[in-house]
Amino acid sequence: MTQLRNITFIGATLAISLALGACSSSPNEGELKAAVEAKMKADSEALERSIGKQGMPTKPELKTVRKVGCKSDGDKAYRCEVELEVNHGGTLAKGTASMRFVKNGESWVASK
Repeated sequence: MTQLRNITFIGATLAISLALGACSSSPNEGELKAAVEAKMKADSEALERSIGKQGMPTKPELKTVRKVGCKSDGDKAYRCEVELEVNHGGTLAKGTASMRFVKNGESWVASK
């Protein structure tokens, strides 16, 4: 009977560990792309408010985001290296960026 309790305890501990580990996982590529798109949109709207619509350059379009890697950066936050591909005025630019992503409810928010 003691052995059965030990097995049950180990199983319950393992299940809790897996559940907690799933809660603290880094964002996937789809979540990264959504967060970067939201940040680009917010930055573009802020620029438009400050200089007016007439002075606005062409808005960049995010094509792809590839996750290179992420490291924990505090509670519900990760510092991620991402490869970005952006179309800006007909020119396709590719580059790597280090960005911080913070879990906000069900979604991720990107910052520098």
